[in-house]
Amino acid sequence: MTRTRPLVVGSVAFDLIFGIHGKIQDEILVEKDGKLGRQNLMFTAKSREHFFGGTGGNIAYGLGLLKQKPLLFSLAGQDFAGSGFLPHLKKAGVDSRVVVDEKGWTATFYGMSDELGQQIGVYQPNAYERVHTIPLSKTISPKDWRDIGVAIFSAGTGMSILRHMKEAREKCGKDTLIIFDPGQVISIFYDKVLLEKTLALADIFIGNEVEIKQLQTILGYDIEKVLEKGVRAVIETLGEKGSVIYEDGKTTRVKAVTVKKVVEVTGAGDAYRAGMIAKLLEGKNLKEACAFGAKIASLSVGSRGGQNYRV
Repeated sequence: MTRTRPLVVGSVAFDLIFGIHGKIQDEILVEKDGKLGRQNLMFTAKSREHFFGGTGGNIAYGLGLLKQKPLLFSLAGQDFAGSGFLPHLKKAGVDSRVVVDEKGWTATFYGMSDELGQQIGVYQPNAYERVHTIPLSKTISPKDWRDIGVAIFSAGTGMSILRHMKEAREKCGKDTLIIFDPGQVISIFYDKVLLEKTLALADIFIGNEVEIKQLQTILGYDIEKVLEKGVRAVIETLGEKGSVIYEDGKTTRVKAVTVKKVVEVTGAGDAYRAGMIAKLLEGKNLKEACAFGAKIASLSVGSRGGQNYRV
């Protein structure tokens, strides 16, 4: 691959994580007929920690540690500059192209992690909700476009991802591998029309098992038809069960890396993506890239927060 730099388009956020006593699943009320009852949940926290995060920030952090010199495009608020976030990213090797909205606030993620590593979260986008109004070319130069080999578009809004993917495809043509990674917002922002328009611009779709099911539900057809319509590959991440690659009429399973102790799962999927992209830039095939992604994810779950592990 002659284009050697990755572009990461996604959120930067402050992560406020509560470590809670017990297991989330034990607090969920299930009736005798197996149906969920009315929920009124209460948890007690044993810890409260503040981290740098966001999907885009986490992926770029991992790529920076892997010496890939990632470009990070995002939209933050007035509290970004004085928070120490920027020097933290720079130290990790990230080339920040984050636009700052001086009237808004940086996105925030509030999460609860239990003893099994399960998590419940609330995401507050704040200024990032307006990211669709900012073109990538505001901070990505003509020279940058010529160097980008892989571009990943992670959780934003439906319109922001479509707009930014269109811009990247127009600037880079077919020489850049584009990864569509809508995350949990797929069920919030997408209908069939918007989803098909976005998929038409992508080479790879990646999501966890819930997001893959939501993809098929919204479209009304299965992964095989998604591939028939032009996406080269669909990657389904399954946590400790590994991941599955669907491409060229075949299914390839990739094992997870065994971890001695899961400390906290925030950002593990983003670390996986960082490892995968690094190997794709080196010319490895998808199976090799995903296997390396699993290794980086295993490092992430061994530390607290999405940007505290080391390679």
